[in-house]
Amino acid sequence: MHHRKGQAHYKYGKQTFTYWESFHKAKASYEQAREFLKSPLIPETYLEVMQGLITVCRSLGDPKTKEYLAEATILLEQLLLDNETHPEIKQRLQRKFAELYQLEVDMFVEAGEKVNALEKAEARKNFCLQWMRATSPNRTASPTYPEIRDLLANNTETAIIYWHLSPVSLTAFIITLEKFEVISTPLCDLFPKDNSQSLEKWLKEWKTSYQKYGKTTSKQQSKESLPWRESMTAQLQQLADILKIPEICTHLTNVKDLILIPHRDLHLLPLHILFSDHLFTITYLPSIQVGIDRLDRKPSPSMSLLLVESPDRLLFAEIEAPAIANFYLNCCNTIPSSKATTDNLKEALQQPADIFHFTGHAYHNTKQPSQSALILKNKQHLTSEEIAKFDLKSYYLVCLSACETGITGKEELIDEFVGLASSFLAAGAVYALSTLWIVDEISTALMMIRFYQILNEQRCQNKLHPALALKEAQKWLRTITYNELSDWYLKLSEIMTANSGCSEDLRDLADIIRRDSAKMESDKPPYAALYHWAGFTITGKVNP
Repeated sequence: MHHRKGQAHYKYGKQTFTYWESFHKAKASYEQAREFLKSPLIPETYLEVMQGLITVCRSLGDPKTKEYLAEATILLEQLLLDNETHPEIKQRLQRKFAELYQLEVDMFVEAGEKVNALEKAEARKNFCLQWMRATSPNRTASPTYPEIRDLLANNTETAIIYWHLSPVSLTAFIITLEKFEVISTPLCDLFPKDNSQSLEKWLKEWKTSYQKYGKTTSKQQSKESLPWRESMTAQLQQLADILKIPEICTHLTNVKDLILIPHRDLHLLPLHILFSDHLFTITYLPSIQVGIDRLDRKPSPSMSLLLVESPDRLLFAEIEAPAIANFYLNCCNTIPSSKATTDNLKEALQQPADIFHFTGHAYHNTKQPSQSALILKNKQHLTSEEIAKFDLKSYYLVCLSACETGITGKEELIDEFVGLASSFLAAGAVYALSTLWIVDEISTALMMIRFYQILNEQRCQNKLHPALALKEAQKWLRTITYNELSDWYLKLSEIMTANSGCSEDLRDLADIIRRDSAKMESDKPPYAALYHWAGFTITGKVNP
C-alpha cells in the first residue's frame, strides 16, 4: 500500500507546478514501504521500492540519494551473482532495474566524475545492444574514454553529442578532441516562470499528436492541417530550448561534423534539425561502440546495387526506382514489383552487394518493434527480426525509401534500439538511411533520386560520403522552386537512356508544371516544410 501511495504521489507531483509537496509525500510513503520489507527481506520487491525512493530523492536533491543508491546497487549485484547460473533471470533483473544504472550515471555527473558517467552510460547502452552487435568479434565490449575519443579519428572538426535520459535528468555529453563538456537538466523542472514544458510532457504530446495523424483517414480534412504537421516547426523549436541546443552549440566552435547519439525516446525525433542553420553534416549512432565497430569498413569501388521496386503501384515510386537504377546501369540487380516477394528478396539478400534500396511501404509495430516490417508483394512481410539474422556485411549502404523505417521501440528495455534500420545495422550494414514518420510519396521520391545523384558524383570523385549526400539532398529539396524542378525533370529525362517510359513520365511532370503560370512564377519552394525532408536520417559509420 505504501509503495503504491509513493508511486501515486510522485506521478501526481510531476503533473503539477507545485510538485515539491507531492514529492515529499512520495518519499515518506516509499520509506515506510522500505521499512516493512526489511525483515524478512524480500529482495526483488525491496529493490522495486528502492528504485522509486531513489528516483524521488534524486528529484528532491536529497542527500540520502547516494546512500540509498549504494545500498540498492549492492543488493542488485548480489541478486545477479545469486542467479549467475540462470541467465534468463539475470537478464530480466538487469532490465527491470535499468533505472538504477541510469541514476548511477546521474550521481557520477553530480559528483563531477564525467568520464565515469560517460563510460557507465555507454556500458549500459552496449549491454542493451548486444543483439545488434551479434556479428562483432566481442559483442560485449564497451569503450573507455580514450577509446571513445578514437571515434573522432584525430579530427578537430568533429564532435559527439551523447544524450543520457534517466528518470529524473537529461544529460548531454559534448566531446571534441579539445574538450569534454557536460550539460545536465532536471526533468522535473517545469520552469513555471516562463511557462515552458518539461521534456516528459513534450514527448507525450508529440507522440499522441503523431499517432492521431497516422490514424486519420478522413478525405474531408487535409493532412497538412492536422496538428502534428501544422505545429511541427513550433514544437521542434520548443524541443530545442528544452534540450538546451543553443547552449550546446556554444561548445561547437569550428565543428563541421556531428555524431548524434540519442537515448530512449530521443531516438524518435529529428534531432539533426535542431542545430542552427544546417551548418553540420550529421550522422546518428545507437552507441559509440557501434561506430567503433565500423571504423575500418571501406566502400567497394564497384558499388553494386540491389534495388526492390515498389510492390504497390505508386507513380513516383515507379519513377524513383528506374531513375536510381540509371546511376548503376552496369551493376544493378533489380527485383521488379511483380516479383517483389519475401522469398525473392531473401534470396537476393544472400548474394553480396554494396547498396540495398527499397522503394515502397513499411510499418512500425509500436507494441512489438521486432515485428516492424517491409511490406512486399501480396502484403507479405519481411520483419526486423528476420532481417537481423541475415549476413549483410558486404552492404555499405541500406536505403529504406518507405514510412517509419527509422522509428525505434523500447519493448522491455527502457533504453533499447529496435526497428527496421537498426536490424539492417545488426546484420552488418555500414550505413542505414531511414525515415522517422509517414512520408510523402512525391517529396520522398524527389529526395531519394537527388541523394543518389549526389552519391554518384561522389563515387566518381572517390569521395563517398552518404551523410553529406543526404544533407545536400535535403537542402536541395527544401530550397528548389517549381521552375527549377521542371528544369531538373527535363535534365533527368535526358539521361534516362535505359528506360524510355520513365523518361516520358519525367517530361510529362515538367510539362504539368510549365502549364501552370502560378507555379512557374512562384519563388516559394513547395517542399520547404520540415515534414517533407526532416524525417530522413542516416545511422552508421562516422568518417567515410
